[in-house]
Amino acid sequence: MKHKKIVNKLLFWFLLIALFPMILFTSLQYSIARKALIKEVKNRLNYVAGSKEKLLDRYISDRRRDAETIAKIPDIIDATKQYKKKLLNNNKSSQQVQQLDQKYRKLLENYLQIFGYSDMLLFSISGEMIFSLNNSDEIGRNYQLLAYKNSDIINIIDRAKTLMQVEISNFSYYQDNLEPIAVIAAPIFQENKIIGVIVLEINNQEYNQIVNDYTGLGESGETIVGSLVDKKIVFTTRTRHDSKAALKRYININEKKSHPLNQAIQGIKGNNIIIDYRGKETIAAWRYLPSTNAGMVVKMDTEEVFTPLKTLKNILIILGVITILLVTLAAIIVSKSISQPLIELTQVVQEFAQGNLKKQASVLSNDEIGQLETSFNSMAKQLATSFATIKQREKELTKANDKLEIVLAQVQQEAQQLASQLIQSEKMSSLGQLVAGVAHEINNPINFIYGNIHPAHEYTQHLLSLIKLYQEHYPEADPEIKNKEAEIDIKFIIKDLPKLLNSMMVGSERITEIVRSLRNFSRLDESEIKAVNIHEGIDSTLMILENRLKATPKRPAIEVIRKYSDLPLVECYTGQLNQVFMNILANAIDAVEDKKINNLKNFQQFKIYIYTELTNNQQVVIRIIDNGIGIPEKVKRLLFDPFFTTKPVGKGTGLGLSISYKIITEQHHGKLECMSIAGKSTEFIITIPLYQPTP
Repeated sequence: MKHKKIVNKLLFWFLLIALFPMILFTSLQYSIARKALIKEVKNRLNYVAGSKEKLLDRYISDRRRDAETIAKIPDIIDATKQYKKKLLNNNKSSQQVQQLDQKYRKLLENYLQIFGYSDMLLFSISGEMIFSLNNSDEIGRNYQLLAYKNSDIINIIDRAKTLMQVEISNFSYYQDNLEPIAVIAAPIFQENKIIGVIVLEINNQEYNQIVNDYTGLGESGETIVGSLVDKKIVFTTRTRHDSKAALKRYININEKKSHPLNQAIQGIKGNNIIIDYRGKETIAAWRYLPSTNAGMVVKMDTEEVFTPLKTLKNILIILGVITILLVTLAAIIVSKSISQPLIELTQVVQEFAQGNLKKQASVLSNDEIGQLETSFNSMAKQLATSFATIKQREKELTKANDKLEIVLAQVQQEAQQLASQLIQSEKMSSLGQLVAGVAHEINNPINFIYGNIHPAHEYTQHLLSLIKLYQEHYPEADPEIKNKEAEIDIKFIIKDLPKLLNSMMVGSERITEIVRSLRNFSRLDESEIKAVNIHEGIDSTLMILENRLKATPKRPAIEVIRKYSDLPLVECYTGQLNQVFMNILANAIDAVEDKKINNLKNFQQFKIYIYTELTNNQQVVIRIIDNGIGIPEKVKRLLFDPFFTTKPVGKGTGLGLSISYKIITEQHHGKLECMSIAGKSTEFIITIPLYQPTP
């Protein structure tokens, strides 16, 4: 009975001492793991939501720029004017309108295919539809009477006319479309006067591709985009779990004022655990999309998120059961031993548990307790040895990990630089092919025009001489001839026709010079070293940038001052060197433009200087100097780093100067230097050898 009582006490205390810390530890560990997992998923969802917000805003901004660009195309302006004029005086099925349609329809279809829209509509300023690629039956009707199920298009046209700016609608179902579409309207101006409105239909395929990209969202994650319609928030895209959700599912604002989509539309950004439209618990992050006045929610099911916790929970349960069994067995064994050796051994164990691995138990007998003490001593020695080994391995592992991190950082940096070079090279190669194609297509017709102007001028002089002889020998012409002469103003024609032909000659010569410059610049894809005239490359680049050098409503023209030395042919990679000229000159133009914007009072003439010279040690030096805003010293140190840029998002990539530096230093064995005075000027100095070394 007495023995049984000791067993019960030992068993109770062993279980209490072992299980209480274990339960506390496992509960705490489980709670920490759960919070860490939730935090990790929230961070991931915030990142995904932020990325999609930028992509969607960029997509809508691109569509707005497309509409603004299309509305400024001369063919669009001319088509709007001609359709409006013909439909005002004729029926849409009249021969005049049909002939006009044959002239412009194919041209407008090409613009539609180039910019990737599903339909194009033209409206007069009074509201009549004057052209449509896919809805010809509606031509001639006022936009207030069009057979659209949703009136959003009417509001967009009204706003585009009234505000004279680009307007875009939400995605909706129009007519018999199987997929939701949005419309974008832009005013059409001629001589600063609005003459009509162009409306473009945007399908939601590209928009859906961005929204329904499930990268980083596991098997259950999805993105919901909703817009405010009346007092409801309507889903504007399909969801992962409901392919028919677009414009079918909605949220009543009055019933769910705290719903994440409602908060997102109000401009409130956040994340939390919520119940979604399927009634499932999810972790969600939400954002406001200002470009479409919509809200976005990115979420994942908690069931999927907490899957690793289930495994951890099962492991902890198994460990708890094993611990209980081991503690019970140990209590029974210890209870059968003598109390004094047990107390001594307990003391040794406690010191051992506190970290004193050198403590040894006193072996006073050869019985089971003595063997246990001997085993304990042996175990202590092995553990001490193991701990020493572990510490040594830990140090080695830390050193190896540090080396690996350094290697990975170097590899990552090299990969980024290589990727940026490949992207920029491919882009410039495509640009060269495009420029070469354009130059080739322009060259043939302009040669034909240029070659026939001289004969046309001679024929005209002969005809004018003949008319003059008729007037001298037959001064009293027939009344009908006199009336015709007065009608066509023959004196003005005789005086103005030679001037007209001379103007055509000057224009054709100008176009010929532009074509020659385009051909020179288009050698971007040449990969071999050639001896070329550096000045031709600079002049060709300036010809490409000539439009940016001209005066604008916001600033006067930028003057380029060339001071070329007499240089021999220089061995170089022609296309890549032209790319360097393009990057540096474009940056110089940006610098002088920014100076006008930032400092209106201290105005001065905008100038870019270009110097070339050949040094005594056979080095070619090209200096490009602008009187722009200059570069601060702290920025200049980072100027040639990949992806570093001081320009706003969408205007600069941070790759131009980095790639230019590699082209000059690595491929041409030269130097690219920058000297600048903040607020005054910037100078880039390119130095390359006259002859490239033989590999």
